[in-house]
Amino acid sequence: MNISSVDLNLLVAFDALMGERNVTRAARRVGLTQPSMSNALSRLRALFDDELFVRSGRGMEPTARAQSLAPLVGDALRRIEQALAPALPFSPLDIDRVLRLAMTDNSMAVLLVDLVEQLRMEAPKLDMHVLSSRPTGMLAMLDDGEIDLAVGVASELETRHRSQPLYTDRLVGVARRGRFGPDGPSLEAFCAAEHVLVAPRNGTGGTIDRALAARGLQRRVLLTVPQFVFAPYMVAKADLVACLPARIALAKAELLDLEIFEPPVDMPEFTVSLIWHGRDDEDPAHRFLRETIAAVAERVTALGNDPLHDMCRPRSGERGFACFAQAQAHPNDTASTPGPVASEEDETRTGDRVPAE
Repeated sequence: MNISSVDLNLLVAFDALMGERNVTRAARRVGLTQPSMSNALSRLRALFDDELFVRSGRGMEPTARAQSLAPLVGDALRRIEQALAPALPFSPLDIDRVLRLAMTDNSMAVLLVDLVEQLRMEAPKLDMHVLSSRPTGMLAMLDDGEIDLAVGVASELETRHRSQPLYTDRLVGVARRGRFGPDGPSLEAFCAAEHVLVAPRNGTGGTIDRALAARGLQRRVLLTVPQFVFAPYMVAKADLVACLPARIALAKAELLDLEIFEPPVDMPEFTVSLIWHGRDDEDPAHRFLRETIAAVAERVTALGNDPLHDMCRPRSGERGFACFAQAQAHPNDTASTPGPVASEEDETRTGDRVPAE
């Protein structure tokens, strides 16, 4: 049966007749005249090819067909009423769902602990499922409804996608403390060192290697790893050199006794953004989650004013500033947490793209 050819008001009449078992009372219940309800009953009988209601000493009794229809029609009408009802005032306390969030290991390191703590307080019924990007990238995951939000480097977005910048970061060099001294390495010393390359997409080179190649130089990449979190430990334990996002460098320098230096080649800055699909723009729960993630990111990525943090601050292309600082403790800073970052390997998909070292 083609539902577009059915007068759905007949279902309202059927529900009233089922409840009242009397044409006059059923008409009064839905605001119709008695003749109009009688006409609706005739049309219902024709629609279902059944008497539906038959007279008895107690009024009108439903047939077996009417009894089988009653729960289905009643449930359908209740669902329509719910759909048409005014939206209830939104409260994070009422969010009872799973937040599916795609993040790199870097964005997990900078945001996840504080985000979980914040959401646990504000939306205690909310559960989180954090996913890695699939090979086709985070945008495809958003399009397919596989995730609700993504945290990464937004570029080449389609009109259906939205993004909100969370913070800007930059790459800095890290080495065992005392290896290069207060002025950092010369270009020759930098190339002569053994490096660990972070390549999330399993590449074999990155922006540093291209910059060196343009000068006719190259470096030795002794080790390539897919995640940033492991690289500082290799620097400390195997006496390697790495170029890492400033917030990861700051977070690990004191713990692992590392020095931070300005690389002798230009390093790109990058902006980590929150990315979502436009279909979720007006969803109150989704809006709350976006605002919460943005607020957490602003709080945990704020850099302090001491020389070490100033050296790691994004420079928007500025060069020639003091580029080396010994690691020191910053107990009053909220920025001692690593963040979603760029890597040298930049052959990655939009939505989780990170320029590699």
